[in-house]
Amino acid sequence: MGLAMSILYLTEQQATVSKEGGRLIIKKEGAVAHTVHLFKLEQVVLFGNIYLTPAAIRHLLREGIDTAFMTRQGRYLGRLQAALGKNILLRREQFRKMEDVNFCLKTARSIVKGKLANLRTVLMRLNRERENIELEGQILALRNLMPKIYEGDSLDALRGYEGRGSAIYFEGFSRGFLEEQFAFPGRVRRPPTDPINALLSLGYTLLLNQVIAAVNLVGFDPYFGTLHSVDYGRPSLALDLMEEWRPIIVDPLVLSVFNLKALIPSDFEEKRPVAAEKEPVEAMVGESEEEEEAIASSEAAGKSKPAVVLTESGFRKFIAQYERKMSQKVQYHLTGDQLTYRDCIREQVRHFARYLKGEETEYQPMPLR
Repeated sequence: MGLAMSILYLTEQQATVSKEGGRLIIKKEGAVAHTVHLFKLEQVVLFGNIYLTPAAIRHLLREGIDTAFMTRQGRYLGRLQAALGKNILLRREQFRKMEDVNFCLKTARSIVKGKLANLRTVLMRLNRERENIELEGQILALRNLMPKIYEGDSLDALRGYEGRGSAIYFEGFSRGFLEEQFAFPGRVRRPPTDPINALLSLGYTLLLNQVIAAVNLVGFDPYFGTLHSVDYGRPSLALDLMEEWRPIIVDPLVLSVFNLKALIPSDFEEKRPVAAEKEPVEAMVGESEEEEEAIASSEAAGKSKPAVVLTESGFRKFIAQYERKMSQKVQYHLTGDQLTYRDCIREQVRHFARYLKGEETEYQPMPLR
């Protein structure tokens, strides 16, 4: 179990969560393992086989406490759905604007521009901080790619530029790891076959969970976006609004976790994937079509390899590192206020709502400074 600020992470398998008075009681084999006060609790994230009593479910729904369900290894399954948000006017405007091709192109350009700029900043930081890493080629390639997003006259073209930018970026990102025992072969997701990919996938899923929670809080429909194509079960809007945050939150976190030896080889183990297992939501972490093709190629080449997953101890360590990152305060670019990353994500979703309603002229992704 982990409690960070107002987020409760539950990882104890076969535990039961009940409500008594103003507390959640977590029991294992009939004995009380933990108690958590409900005051100011904003979100509960359950990993694996954890049981909620009816009283606990009723309270979480009644109080609007976002509750997400993950597999033991962090694959997103779904969440408790309270009564649908009352902001029908916002959702009606969302549906109207998302059918406007020009609006979608303008929005997708902003999203891709913000992501590419942040990818380039990550590589520039690495190039400054490490000797002989030689990332000038990738940095220049990303710089040359950015003006092309204004030439793209379709969403498919923009997705292509995003995919190309990510491929260039990961070429450079792979050189940022100091420990020789951790090699990064490129993005491999289904399943991840090395520790770095395991943490990237888990980090992106945790991040997506946070964005979905913010999107639901503001009152959007998370399944109708612009850059990510609309598909059955794909939270396209949440994936759109997640893009700027990948290189701000998850990628630097994964680099630091390995380079500072916060996680070590014994925190990982191999696990043979179950043949019939399938992701509940395809492309959940939202790679572009071009990235999907590259990932599929990597996975096909290594499909006989077992999945690499975190041990129970390693899982708790990474959750603690992730929460420390999310609770870090930074300057929010639109107001200058010092906010946690979690609060910045919420403010960005509210900013997107103002932009969608025409109260602001453009969507401005959060820059990595």
